[in-house]
Amino acid sequence: MALRQAEHLCPHATFVLPDEEAVTRIRELICAALYDLAPVVEVRNEGVAWLDLEGVVSPGESIREMRRRLLKAIGREPRLGLAPGPFSARLAAARARPGRLVQVSDAREFLAPLPSRELPLDAEQLERLDLLGLRTLGAVATVGPRELESQLGRDGRRAVLLARGFEPDELTPWRPPMFTSAHRQFGEPVEDREALLFVARALCGDLAEELGLRGAGAKHVRVRMGFEASEPEQRASIVRHPLSSQAELFGLVGSWIKEWQPRAPIAEMWIDLPVLEGAGRRQLRLWAGGDGSSEEVTAALERLQERFGDEIVVSGAS
Repeated sequence: MALRQAEHLCPHATFVLPDEEAVTRIRELICAALYDLAPVVEVRNEGVAWLDLEGVVSPGESIREMRRRLLKAIGREPRLGLAPGPFSARLAAARARPGRLVQVSDAREFLAPLPSRELPLDAEQLERLDLLGLRTLGAVATVGPRELESQLGRDGRRAVLLARGFEPDELTPWRPPMFTSAHRQFGEPVEDREALLFVARALCGDLAEELGLRGAGAKHVRVRMGFEASEPEQRASIVRHPLSSQAELFGLVGSWIKEWQPRAPIAEMWIDLPVLEGAGRRQLRLWAGGDGSSEEVTAALERLQERFGDEIVVSGAS
């Protein structure tokens, strides 16, 4: 429900602004949950998620899995819309019951009876449409793009295209962030190696949780030890395959700490992951039309061979 509509229905209600940090975290959670279901995934803060299913071998399976993962991530049944583009898909989903799918084959026919206030225009532009008698998307579709552009500017031209079902807007694909870090400052400088290992394991756990949230893995790992009166020391390595679990991260970090001979007691510790990439979650069926690089495919095949043996991969030529 729009805020203006809610204020009209409940004039004595108190409206609280959303927690921006929590909204961003939920968005990241949803992005990570859907990341491997389609070549392009976009999630917006207002609670709308899109999957571009072009090139996906089994779109029905992706839609069912999308519903299951969203229910698990946010604890509520999503409304689903399947349509030729983002605009019509969003409006289809808005008209679905929770947990159900509204499928649209002809976007213009579906959009025609809907109110023109569904267009992404500001209040003044929508009022202008009303004054022009363009109260449905079907009515907007009958107007020439240049004619409405003269009334509303470039947004008017775009509005006509949307109303006609042409979908001029492209999705902005989500990608996992490229850097993250965990830090611990000690109240008193620490010399005990077991204490350092204990803290390092906890930091690796925090990082693994964040990587899972983002659908990412660490390609580069760096540990820094800070001292009270001198420059920090560090160890760093580029790994062959992205690390994403606590066990994988601590296996590397712990081995460094066990061998480390710091020059003084440790005042603080950082574990940095300067280079993140997809953690091998994407399916080979999604790598079509240049979506996946040869390096990604090679790395995925190597992971399969490491787990199941060399014979699991068969090469063929046509």
